Order: sequence, then structure tokens, then C-alpha cells
Amino acid sequence: MKRDDGGMQAAGDLAGHPRTAAVLVGHQAAEQAFLDAWNGGRLPHAWMITGPKGLGKATLAYRVARFVLAVSGDAAAAEAGPGLFGAAGHNDGGPAATLDIAATHPAARRLAAGSHPDLLVLERGLDDRGRPRAEITVGEARTLRPFLGQTSAAGGWRVAIIDAADEMNRNAANAVLKLLEEPPSRALILMVAHAPGRLLPTIRSRARRLALTPLDDVAIDDFLAVRAADVPEARRVIARAMAGGAPGRALTLAWGDGPALLTALIACLNTDRREPDWRALIALGELVGRPDALEAYEGLVEAWGWWMARWLRAHARHGRIAAEVITGEARLAARLAAARPLEQWIELWDRLSARLRQALSANLDRKQVLITVVAEFAAAGG
Repeated sequence: MKRDDGGMQAAGDLAGHPRTAAVLVGHQAAEQAFLDAWNGGRLPHAWMITGPKGLGKATLAYRVARFVLAVSGDAAAAEAGPGLFGAAGHNDGGPAATLDIAATHPAARRLAAGSHPDLLVLERGLDDRGRPRAEITVGEARTLRPFLGQTSAAGGWRVAIIDAADEMNRNAANAVLKLLEEPPSRALILMVAHAPGRLLPTIRSRARRLALTPLDDVAIDDFLAVRAADVPEARRVIARAMAGGAPGRALTLAWGDGPALLTALIACLNTDRREPDWRALIALGELVGRPDALEAYEGLVEAWGWWMARWLRAHARHGRIAAEVITGEARLAARLAAARPLEQWIELWDRLSARLRQALSANLDRKQVLITVVAEFAAAGG
């Protein structure tokens, strides 16, 4: 269980925690599904927000929590009775049309600061060495029942966010299941799940699901144009392609080193010989081989793996890359495809990518590993 300090995200804040995000990109249907249940008096006590990482699941969970805490707290402060707020969870001013809550609202300010007394966030805790645990433990999960069973400090609802529910171990999941079977009144449980199939079927069956789907390219481009306006457009295009419709991931990639390093690698390989541009390759190796450049190396390995999957899929389906996202990639892909069969490229990449990852696990010289791997790859494509 963690409660970090922070403030409501300003328009230009690019690295805010999901609790500080004032706006959720896309997913209007999911928001409307919650609002319909809230307005119609059919509010389930547990919700599961699913989808790949980076889609905005945690952001949606915090938006829902902010809305519920603000609206129910306002109703309680106005001494609203059951006829005004009631089991349905809405007021007589009419159905809520949006989850938006002003950043200046006390509930929004407390939530952004991680200090709202009626919100508990269950996450992976730290081990004895201060490192994040691999899972949410039963001891952490057992904090939910006493918290949700208490009377709301603001007189409204109490909310718990589990981020992520599929990171609970079996004992923790069983503890949550018991809570879902006998939920306290005026308590809302929001479970973020990247891989809901890992959860107990009995947990899945007791929660209303909100499935978030990837955004289209236009929405991601618009998002990055605002949130990563200072990033060169060429890098944003690669980030969008790598992100698979996930805005959070697209933003991370746009501000990371991967897209630029991948562009440099493609240029390095795009020669007419069975060898790379050695001067460029050595410079690239020196860049990612520095002691302080571990993240850059990881970003390059991830980006190269993505490009290989992109090219191999295109090769298998169409024989070529039809639309470039990286300058020169179609020319390189065509030359590689003509050099050897698809099966041989898959086998070679499995071996080379294992060597690239081994540089991390075995603490090898990253510069030397990269240079030798790229050189072997280039020779295979001659």
C-alpha cells in the first residue's frame, strides 16, 4: 500500500502519476458505462478495468474514485438523505453527465496529494531491502476489509483501488474474494487488471468489467502532438507505431531513447555491403555502452525487437513493408528478405536477441555485444 505525495497535474505535466491526470484520452464508452450504472441506481460494488498496459486503466480508476468521493462527499456535506443520494449514488440535481471533477475541489486536491482519508490504494509493497515485491501479499490485501468497513470520513463512500489485481498472490486473491462475497455498504472496489485471465474466475464473476481497447492512430497522434509537442515528429511517429494504441506507452516511448536509437540503427544497417557503417556503429555502441546508459541500451534492444517483429510480419504477409515509419526501413527490409528465407531470419534473430539480453543479465560489455551482434546481422543480410 503506497500513498505518494503530489499535486493535480498541470496541462504541461508529462510525467504525472495517474491520480493527478485530469483528463483521460479516449475510452468514453467505458466512462459512460460507469455513469449509466451510477445514475441508474445499478452501481456494482466491484469493477474490473482491463486492457494492455499503457491504455489508461489506472487513470480511469482514479477518475472514478475522484468522482465518487467528490459527489458523495458533497451530498453528505449538504445533509442529503436517502432520497437525495440513496443507494443509487446520484443527487436530485439530475444525472451526472461526466466524471470530470474540478481540480480545485477538496476531494480532487486530497486525492492528487495521496491523502484522501476515504481512498485506499493497494499496490505491491516493498521487501526488507526496500525493493518492490513481485506480488501483492495477503497481509496487504487484508487491509481492505477494515478500511472499507469504516464509516466514511466525509460521510460518503469509501473507495479502494487495486493496482494491479493480477499481481496478487493466491492468498491475497482469496482474501479479496471473501470481501467481494460480502462487501460493506457504500464501498467501491476498483481493480486494474492487465491480464485478467490470471485472476480467480470467482473474482472475475463478481466484478463488472470495463474493457479498454487500443486507440486508433489518429487519437494517438493527436495525444502526442499535445503531450510531446517538443519531441521531433519522426520520433513521435515511431513511438505511436510501437505503442500499439496505448497512449501512456506512446508517451513513454516518445520521451525515451528507443525511437531515436532505432532510427540510428536502421541507418547504420542501410548500406550496400555485407557490413554496417562501422563509424556509425561504433558511435552507437559507445552511446549505449556507457555506465549511465543502461536505459538507453534497454530502449534500443526493445525497439530493435519491435522492428524485427514488424518486418517479419510484413515479410510473411505481404513480402515487404508497405508504409515506412522509419526512413529507409523499406529498403533495408527488402534487402534482408532477398538474402535468406523467413525461417532462417527467425532462427537468427532468436539467437542474436538472446545475446543482446545476456549483456544485461550477465553484465557484459554492452558496446562490444552490440557491435558484434549488429555486424553478424549485417553479414547475414548481404
